[in-house]
Amino acid sequence: MDHKLWGVTERWLELEWQGQRRRALLQGAGGPGAPLFVLLHGTGGTPRLMARITGFTAKAPGLVLYPAALGEPGSEDPAVGAAWNAGPGRGCPAFPDADDVGFLRALIAEVGAAMPVDRNRIHLAGLSNGGRMAYRLGLEAADLFASLAVVAGAWDDAGPEPVRPLPTLIFHGTEDQHIPYNGGMGTKGRKVVHRSAPETAFAWATKMGCTPKIQRTTQGPHHLDSARGEEWLEVGLWTVTGQGHAWPGGRPWSPTADHPAPDLDATGLILDFFARHPSR
Repeated sequence: MDHKLWGVTERWLELEWQGQRRRALLQGAGGPGAPLFVLLHGTGGTPRLMARITGFTAKAPGLVLYPAALGEPGSEDPAVGAAWNAGPGRGCPAFPDADDVGFLRALIAEVGAAMPVDRNRIHLAGLSNGGRMAYRLGLEAADLFASLAVVAGAWDDAGPEPVRPLPTLIFHGTEDQHIPYNGGMGTKGRKVVHRSAPETAFAWATKMGCTPKIQRTTQGPHHLDSARGEEWLEVGLWTVTGQGHAWPGGRPWSPTADHPAPDLDATGLILDFFARHPSR
């Protein structure tokens, strides 16, 4: 049933996939040809929590889709918490065979069939485990998206060559203890060794076909390193100084979670980035 939330329309969607009833929250407003923004929560997250953390719906010029991963909502424990199957050992152990790429493809197709969105203007963003999944989709489902953003995520080089390169904007806090900015194994979260955030961003930029030349822009204590490819293509990494595992400019996951940097608006920067790369 539809009702009003923050002055916009809200609807819960359900889809049967691999014998599971999957859910997603659709928020926002827009007429024919409006863009669709897909936002993926982190481990233990929920669609509504992702909406609250990011404040994305209030700023987005279109519809925002918040899918739900399998697992226990509200738990950051990697053993049980709701998580996307971003690769071996990167999802919820209770659902190791979850076809989340297929689920998200089917969900986006259903929304596209039911709502007057422009299927060439679909954008993707993910936080933490949702960022890992965004990287996976950027390789395995690049045909769906115009551009993507990753906040506090990780990528380990796994995945096929994408059918097309995707403009990508990345954010990572220097004090992240889940996925350390400088690489290694974090003291929190999954016990996985990671590359540093700059190494990950450079490898992704290379995968997307960007040149190794880097241009730096600063904003207060934070900085953006950008690499460019042909014409419209760009991959950028925002280094968020002093921030932990959080969405810059948003709200903390919980009262005890890391606090976002208050002086960098990731949602606004992501929407500006998507506006520069509006169509696939």
